[in-house]
Amino acid sequence: MLKTAELADGLLGTTLQWDDVEEIANECAKGVELKFGEKISIKPVSNPCLELLTSNGLLKMKNHPIPIIAADISDEFIKFLPPCHNSEIYFYNYIRTLPTPLSILPEYYFGKEIELESDGNYTKGCIAIELVENVKTLSPLENFTDSQMLQVLDSLAKLQTQFLDMNEEERRKAPHRGLAGLYSTFKDWFLQLNNGLMAQFPDPEMQKLTETFARKLPEIMTADDLDLLPAQLEMQRMIHFGLAATDLARVFNTCLTPEARHANTDRYLEKYYKFLETRCKEAGKEVPFDLEQLTTTYQLAYPRVSAYLLPALTAVLEKVVSMPDSPIKLAFLGSFIAKVKGIYADIIEYHENRPEF
Repeated sequence: MLKTAELADGLLGTTLQWDDVEEIANECAKGVELKFGEKISIKPVSNPCLELLTSNGLLKMKNHPIPIIAADISDEFIKFLPPCHNSEIYFYNYIRTLPTPLSILPEYYFGKEIELESDGNYTKGCIAIELVENVKTLSPLENFTDSQMLQVLDSLAKLQTQFLDMNEEERRKAPHRGLAGLYSTFKDWFLQLNNGLMAQFPDPEMQKLTETFARKLPEIMTADDLDLLPAQLEMQRMIHFGLAATDLARVFNTCLTPEARHANTDRYLEKYYKFLETRCKEAGKEVPFDLEQLTTTYQLAYPRVSAYLLPALTAVLEKVVSMPDSPIKLAFLGSFIAKVKGIYADIIEYHENRPEF
């Protein structure tokens, strides 16, 4: 994997080749020789507008009128990906140790972590999981129905319950802990660079929001501060050793219109909490926090978590703008811009009205 967002001649524009995948598969097979057949192919499984986690996901941003800023954003985003990849392998390896398989997850076959080399580039890694067919992939350009959101909240509660009794030795193996570790490359200067890019969008309301965001960002609660909340509020940590509210904020932002999010946040927090109570009872575990603590941490975490989401949304916006002109493009663009502006406005609103604790 390259250290910058440059296209290579391998699979999906990366440095990874089929021979590398075969070698990794054999390393993980522990003595069983594996060989690919002749009929092998590869294609993105997500919406082509959302190839964010490949090395070319942000490449076209370099064609923007401010290419230096775009390149910096792209390269910092690339640094963010290897720890996420490694965390996914960590996640699947832990899930494999559970006595009962989780039917909501695809089967995990093998994987190899990505490591930083002395020259600044990364080693090659991959994850092989079951291809789940006959399912619909929804992108941030689309929005969940109420029933879809409830299904996600229940599945999230079920997943998080599995990590409640993880011992400290297993926790120490994690590639990063809490928000500060997860977003270690997303410093405020990086978020300001991305904000400057969004400020170039020809929309007066967007320009006003980005201007206010630039002033408020230094005041927003940091990831380090948020990582202290579980201990301060006597809450138990969740799946990424941080706050369950951070996962919920990301889901609500990307999967709902601003109007739907405003109308349903309290109800969805309550629904999630009921699902968590049910899943904990089924597993014979104590619920790690109460609804008031969940609501408080959501309100406190929303500005920082949503600020960390903005660079990915910038990349999606660039993809939409680069689509061929059509009525579909105009509909996507209008909906997505409204979603991004809603997130900006709520970052400011939640920050200015954050609760005392």
